[in-house]
Amino acid sequence: MVSILVAPVVQANGPEYTYIGISYEWTDVKYGLNPKVDDAFNNGSLEGENIDFSLGLLSWLHINGQAFGFADGKCVNCNTELDGSSSDADVEAIKVGIGVNFSLDKIGLSENADFVIRGNYVDTELSNLNRTSPSTISDNGWSAEGLIRGQISDRADVHVGFEFYDLGSVKNRDVTIGLNYRVWEGISVLARGIIFDSETGFELGLRWQFGNLLFNDRDSIF
Repeated sequence: MVSILVAPVVQANGPEYTYIGISYEWTDVKYGLNPKVDDAFNNGSLEGENIDFSLGLLSWLHINGQAFGFADGKCVNCNTELDGSSSDADVEAIKVGIGVNFSLDKIGLSENADFVIRGNYVDTELSNLNRTSPSTISDNGWSAEGLIRGQISDRADVHVGFEFYDLGSVKNRDVTIGLNYRVWEGISVLARGIIFDSETGFELGLRWQFGNLLFNDRDSIF
C-alpha cells in the first residue's frame, strides 16, 4: 500500500475499499451452503473461483460483491449415480451488498484499523444433480457480517470477521480470518480461511487495489 500511504489523505492510514480480485476456494461451507453435513449430498465439499469487487463511494461507505463458481464451481461428490458411485454437481452463487467502515481512531484506538458492517443479498444454485433428486436447487436470502480490518504494515492488512447467512430453510454462521499482502504496486496476494464448527475452508488469490489511480490518491469516489 506504498502509493496510498504517501498520499496526504485520511484514508492512507487504513485498509482500502476499492479493488477487484480473483481467487480459488476449497471449502466445506459457502454462502450458507453446507453439503459437508448433509447425507443427501454425500457430505461433499465445494470448490471454485471467486471474482470480487469493492468500490468506495465515500470514505466510510462502499459497495461490494462476489461471484462464485460461474466458470468452474463444483459440489464435489454431491451426486449419487444409479450405480451407487458419486460424481460432482455444479454450483454457482453471487453475493452483493453495501458496507460502512468506521476507523477505530474515532473511539481512541488505532487509525490503522476499521470496524466494518455489511448487509448482502445472496443467491445460490446447485445444478446438474442426479435423477433421484431435482435437477436444480436454488436458494436466495441475505447475510450480515461484521469484521475488523487492520493495516499492520505498509504492505499488509489482516481481518477477522463473523457472518450470518439466512437463505430461508438454510442458516449458517462463519468465522473468517484473512491476510492481504501487497507484492507490487497495487497488486496483492490474498489468503483467507473459514472456520465453522468442524467445517473449514481456504481461499488463495490476487487482488488489485486501484482507488488511488482512479480518484486522485483517494480510495473513494467522494
